[in-house]
Amino acid sequence: MAKPGSNWAPMRPLIRGTHISTSVTKDKVQVNLNNDRDEDRQRYNALVVDRATIDTAIGMGLKWEKEGSVKKTVIRATRDGGYDVSDWDEQHEWAITMMKAFIDQFGPRLARFG
Repeated sequence: MAKPGSNWAPMRPLIRGTHISTSVTKDKVQVNLNNDRDEDRQRYNALVVDRATIDTAIGMGLKWEKEGSVKKTVIRATRDGGYDVSDWDEQHEWAITMMKAFIDQFGPRLARFG
């Protein structure tokens, strides 16, 4: 695990051009599904169809982001906390739980793009 301010646990891509990352900022911890090659929004559009089901399975409302001129789309789980080391173990536990849930929910849905 890395120090605050960087990705804690980078993972292998779910599929080429799509990976999960966990990061921490001053006031929040995030688990992100990064679709780095999603210019045509096919991956985002395929996932957003199941948004309600995915949010329910993950256990929280996710942030679904697609910037107009950027190639990348991102889906994020966010938790308040950040650099508060007194909460470090709980933050790590939350992040690991979220990363596993992201793998379970997004992996099978993205497999067709393999």
